[in-house]
Amino acid sequence: MDDEIKSQVGIIKNLIDEFFINYCIKIDIPLKFKQIKIIASGSSFNAAYFGKYFFENTAQTETSIDYASEFINSKFSDFDTKDTLYILISQSGNSKDTVLAMEKLKNKGAVTLCITNNKESIMYQKCDYKIFINAGIEKAIAATKTFSASVFILWLLALKKAQNNPDFSNDEIKNIYSIPPSLNNIFENIENFDMAQKILSKQKDFSIIGLGELYPLCREMALKIKEINYINATAYPMGEFIHGHYAILNKSKVLVIFLIGEKSEFELNTIQKILNSYKTKTILVSDEYLDLNCDTLVKIPSCQSKIALLLTTIIFIQLLAMKIAIKLKRDVDKPKGLQKIVK
Repeated sequence: MDDEIKSQVGIIKNLIDEFFINYCIKIDIPLKFKQIKIIASGSSFNAAYFGKYFFENTAQTETSIDYASEFINSKFSDFDTKDTLYILISQSGNSKDTVLAMEKLKNKGAVTLCITNNKESIMYQKCDYKIFINAGIEKAIAATKTFSASVFILWLLALKKAQNNPDFSNDEIKNIYSIPPSLNNIFENIENFDMAQKILSKQKDFSIIGLGELYPLCREMALKIKEINYINATAYPMGEFIHGHYAILNKSKVLVIFLIGEKSEFELNTIQKILNSYKTKTILVSDEYLDLNCDTLVKIPSCQSKIALLLTTIIFIQLLAMKIAIKLKRDVDKPKGLQKIVK
């Protein structure tokens, strides 16, 4: 897992070199669609959640996401096959539920695009459009490099779609070559990392909150913590958390808060409301020095672009989950009861 986390810098660089030429995104996808539906499972579903925000905020394209298992079990069959692009994400390309979802779509004549790490897979062979993330075989059970590569590809796809919009800004594209160095910077520049590791390794459960694009980040952290540490970490959208859910802070000892990138007044007010209402121990993860009276501020490096900051934070949560597992003497590469298709 450690090797695969560290390999992400080179993988993202290779994806930039392959799909980004002369400041143009060279990916073959249909562009004349009005909406997108992304179907996936596990970590790939959390990547899909990022994709939803990318397509809606960057490309202004209506986007929905669905678990593959829920999609194949839905009795509703009158879905749009004309104006919708269906994106399926699976690192193996052979995940049974995602393959069944693809077959259901193909039977209805839907246009499908797959994002996978396996050119020999069923999905890669049968989808209309296909993107190979070329991350190499992922041997650790918990997805790391395939997750970040999928997130990055979804961001590129959103940019590709957005380039047709009259108000499209090239700001993110201008900084694309700064992404690999930004990712590399995270490994030696996390302040209070050991403190966060020490606190979380002692918990049986804790909550994680974030707003907007930070919510799928919270979901992925919770999944990583569960997979390799067997700790019941739960992710919540920040705004939804205060609608009753934060009553668990009467018993829960720790709350992790993500506050990176642009900070809205809503986020700051919500955090203050939580801190005023409960005495739980708080760990704030941010790219700035913020005085919010949290117990521990985990400071990660700032970045020139939003996608670099998101990917940097993804690496942080992977490192944190792994280090906690090592401290607890878990087998980080082969968690109990979990299996994975790697070819």
